Amino acid sequence: MPGTPSQNGVAERRNRTLKDMVRSMISHSTLPESLWGKAIKTTVYILNRVPSKAVAKTPYELWTSKKPSIRHLHVWGCPAEAKPYRPNEKKLDSRTMSCYFVGYFERS
Repeated sequence: MPGTPSQNGVAERRNRTLKDMVRSMISHSTLPESLWGKAIKTTVYILNRVPSKAVAKTPYELWTSKKPSIRHLHVWGCPAEAKPYRPNEKKLDSRTMSCYFVGYFERS
């Protein structure tokens, strides 16, 4: 029967995996729970780049026919430094600002 969780095992297992990963990411960072949307996007990004038991290739590899790189992955919620675009920046102005890592750019 469509819509019943007990008969939709694969999708429910994936949702449980996503929820558990988001809960872990938020509990191990100092960031507020209101960033759960960013955390779930990051979780999906990570899961699309790691292999699963069902298929030898990653979902990213099946979609793009390219092997994904995981060298750029970082811990969610870790302190980071960003260089914002400032066209009128003076020579002695600070070039970076402190922030926290909350996800990956969607088109990267």
